[in-house]
Amino acid sequence: MDKQERVNTIVSILKNKSGASIKELSHQLDVTEMTVRRDIKYLKENKIVQVVSGAVIYNGSDPNENKQDEYDLTTQKNNRASEKYNIGKLAASLIEPNDIIFIDIGTTTAQIIEHIPSNHSVEIVCCTMNALIEIHKKGFKDFILIGGHYRPELQMFESREGLDLISRTRTTKAFISAAGVNAKLGITCTNSCEVDTKNAAINCALERILVIDSSKFDMVKSTYFASLNDFDAIVTDKGLSEEWIEKIKQLNISLYLA
Repeated sequence: MDKQERVNTIVSILKNKSGASIKELSHQLDVTEMTVRRDIKYLKENKIVQVVSGAVIYNGSDPNENKQDEYDLTTQKNNRASEKYNIGKLAASLIEPNDIIFIDIGTTTAQIIEHIPSNHSVEIVCCTMNALIEIHKKGFKDFILIGGHYRPELQMFESREGLDLISRTRTTKAFISAAGVNAKLGITCTNSCEVDTKNAAINCALERILVIDSSKFDMVKSTYFASLNDFDAIVTDKGLSEEWIEKIKQLNISLYLA
């Protein structure tokens, strides 16, 4: 039973009970209590369950019951904030002087800019307001902002002209975000408007780097945009399961754990 199956089973159990202990869930799932604690941590972070006096209680807000919830950048900013900070810091360490980098939409990718050494001579290509703000804070002057229609919920600019500009611009590294990674169904995002921008950036980069926290693995969102084989490296946190670590190694993709 993989993580997603365990999580779904836990939710199913809790829906039919007033509460259950870690020990009870461990017995029913036939896994260690440590494994259950990790799964409960994930469910708590996504506000699906709460723990009261040692009992795990279902909140009645399972995101699988509404898979098309809109992604809102402001809402996502504080979700798994420490993991995103560390991922951004590690991803930034991969940037070398004179790199030309693309920064994708997202709260994790924007944090990469914060950790780029100020003395690095880099050119940054971006398409979001939050990335532009971080560029301004750091004082980087060599950047390209992909303009167009502004989507406030994503803080993203998009236009046909912007896509043409990305397609004409070659980068040494593209840092790409995602909302879900699934072994069978590939890499997905929530909004279809992101797909063309992501694909254009992937196609024009020397090195393609997926930047994503471990909670997104085994998740599936509505819009497919790439396969794991489209990436040269993945930067995530140490919460990634051993099963996924092995899968990534088998694909000869470089893996960095923050």
